[in-house]
Amino acid sequence: MSVVPSYGFDISFVEDNNVAITSGDSSNKTSIDIINIENRRKIKFIKLPGRSYGITRDQDSLFVCVEERGIYKVNTMDYTTSHVISCNLSQYSYVSVSNDKIYYTDNNDSSVVCYDRNGSRVWTFKDESVLKFPRGITLDNDGNVYVVGEKSSNVFIISSDGKHHKEILTKGDGLLTSTAIFFDKQKREFLLQIIANFKCSEVIERKKRSTKRTNRRQNLQITWQPFSSTVLSKK
Repeated sequence: MSVVPSYGFDISFVEDNNVAITSGDSSNKTSIDIINIENRRKIKFIKLPGRSYGITRDQDSLFVCVEERGIYKVNTMDYTTSHVISCNLSQYSYVSVSNDKIYYTDNNDSSVVCYDRNGSRVWTFKDESVLKFPRGITLDNDGNVYVVGEKSSNVFIISSDGKHHKEILTKGDGLLTSTAIFFDKQKREFLLQIIANFKCSEVIERKKRSTKRTNRRQNLQITWQPFSSTVLSKK
């Protein structure tokens, strides 16, 4: 299925057989495409004021990262857009939403930022000694925030209040470049896209988690009991 001239950076489920795909690095097309994956047809083109990267769905809304503009919300009923967070957002940012909070990554300053639905900043996590060039972001059932550090080659968990954090996967586990992460709240497991070179048995032994190995560029499926905020390091 072609999305030319879009680069097809990120994807999110909308409803039924429809998905939303952001245009990524495309300079000719700054938008979201709504595509029916059953009949392989594009059913809607949503124009945005800048290049779009990470996208997520929360109930009847899509939230999308727009370069140099911030976070936009798209109503999935009528596809109208609204600007919910205004900031000079970087390329390759990702967004995740839970309850009354919006979380996004910004690799301009290697930060993870939390806002409320009214557009007020709640907290910012920034520590380049442990997290560099944050990319993918997702949330577990308890509101803990999982972030992929592309240049720090790790996965970080931050408590919902932003006060505690812990590194849970590192370069020593085989992570060379990681970009995207997704947490399945029903199965209580997350899926991590990585470029890796490791033996799965090593990860199982060190982390006590099950993995599925594919090729060098692969998806790492990890099943586990998520950390509670009480076991996160206080820093």
